[in-house]
Amino acid sequence: MRDIRLDDTGGLNFKSVVTQSEEVMQSIRIILETKLGEFIGDPELGLDRTDLMEKNFDARYASQSIHDALGQDNRVEVISVDVIPDFYRRTATAQLALAVDGEAKETEVQLNVR
Repeated sequence: MRDIRLDDTGGLNFKSVVTQSEEVMQSIRIILETKLGEFIGDPELGLDRTDLMEKNFDARYASQSIHDALGQDNRVEVISVDVIPDFYRRTATAQLALAVDGEAKETEVQLNVR
C-alpha cells in the first residue's frame, strides 16, 4: 500500500509517499495523537487520554491506555510501552517497541495531553 507522507507536524507532504511499513508507523502516530471521540468520521479512533492527565499519574494505566489504542490497528503487535510524563508542559512521550509484519520496530510519539 502507498500513502501520502506526513511531515513532523502531521501535515501532508504530497511530494513523497510512504512504504507499507512507514504507513503503519504513521497510522500509529495518528491513533495516538487523536483524542478518542475527536474524529467525527470514526469516533472509536484515537487514544483515551484520561490516564495521561490524572493528578495521581500511574504509568501502568497510561501504558495500558496506549496499548489498548494501538489495538485499533491489527497490523501492530505491541511488545512494550513506556510513558514518560512531563507535567510542566502537559505532554508525555510514549516509547514503543512493536512488531509490524514480524519486523521489530521502535518509535517515540509525543503526546499533547491538554
